[in-house]
Amino acid sequence: MSKTDVQPSSIEGIKRLAKAISKRDAIPHTKALDTASQVSGFGNFQHAHRLLSNRSADAAPARHVVYISTFWRDSETRTSGRETIRVFLSTPLDEMIKPTQYRYAHKLGRFRRHASDHVIDEYRPDSASAALARACGAARVLQFMDITGLRPSKARVEPRGGYSARLPGHDHGSVWFDPVAKHHVGADEPYSGSALSKMAERDAWARQHNWSLAKPDWAGMYFPEGGSELFLYADASKGYSLEGLLKALSKACAAIVPENCDRVAIGAHAPFVTPGEKAAAEAKRAKDVQRKAPSPRGPKTTVEYRLPLSGKPRRRPKTAMPVDAHAKIGSLLKGVLVDMRARAGVYKRIDAVRSELDDWVQCEHDRQAMSDAVFFDLYYGESSTGGKPETGEQHVKNLRLAQSMLAQHYPDCAPLRDLMGKIDLAVASLEKMG
Repeated sequence: MSKTDVQPSSIEGIKRLAKAISKRDAIPHTKALDTASQVSGFGNFQHAHRLLSNRSADAAPARHVVYISTFWRDSETRTSGRETIRVFLSTPLDEMIKPTQYRYAHKLGRFRRHASDHVIDEYRPDSASAALARACGAARVLQFMDITGLRPSKARVEPRGGYSARLPGHDHGSVWFDPVAKHHVGADEPYSGSALSKMAERDAWARQHNWSLAKPDWAGMYFPEGGSELFLYADASKGYSLEGLLKALSKACAAIVPENCDRVAIGAHAPFVTPGEKAAAEAKRAKDVQRKAPSPRGPKTTVEYRLPLSGKPRRRPKTAMPVDAHAKIGSLLKGVLVDMRARAGVYKRIDAVRSELDDWVQCEHDRQAMSDAVFFDLYYGESSTGGKPETGEQHVKNLRLAQSMLAQHYPDCAPLRDLMGKIDLAVASLEKMG
């Protein structure tokens, strides 16, 4: 038997066969990988890699449990309750579908993620049987995604020509995206009678547009217990094949319906908490405890101060800034204040900054280092005469320079960050002026 006559059932086997085919037919290795995959019953190497790596026939049983709940209320009898089922998947829920994608997922659009292992219906049907049917519909969508690796999409899948070129007899459609092949796939689920009456027309449509149309050996998502049938279709002209999806669906467990679903017995009004909800609650409690725990005290960067007649004590940086640096910053701030008296968003914030710095400098230096005449002129005493007003752009530069000097002379601490924030807001207001 030739090496190229073997039908491998593993990725490594396909790779070995591809080497033999590449050598025999003198073709590139990438093309040989697709050929070897097709020999094994797959559409191409991408599909083989996805299905054999994650969903082989010998794979371990699914380990991820997802609970699906639908509440119901009968307005006539005034009775209510809940139907909860569970489905076993090979992929965690949050890896299969994002919360924002639920709206695009067939039969899952009215459900919301409640926990990493629990989805809840936002719609309340009027009976327990209707609630159970809705939960099973959501379960089939999760089954479909888990089996095929497809993800819900809001795109449109049809040949060029729009509505007039759509699949004949199209009904209960949904759109899916193959993240491996980067290609969209359509799902069509008409009732069996309608599909049979249009099969010749549908086959002609596929030939006309060079699209693939196939019926998997799996009941489908929409209403299999009521006679709907699943068809998949995709643009074959771009090299996409449905074979990998068909093979995966042929090996899948039966579609979940009310007759075979795994119901979870819960009292009508009893609390139900899934393992995922418990884990999330515990993680939140741990985070809250950590947040409330006192942070370890490092070197103190602030000191408490209270000026005469100033009220309650406050805090300032523990380090003293030189008087000449205060004078330079004061000059920069006063220049902004003179030109921005009519701009409240700038004036009030910079006025608050200079007031705070005026308090700090009184605590940092005594009269030997700073005379009264020098002190009184540091942050106040600005004049509105004698010079052309600066542009807004120049005031922004001056305020950024003041921030740079403050950061140079003071340690990072809450009081300093508060001043920096006020300056940032003033700068933002200046920049809006243009």
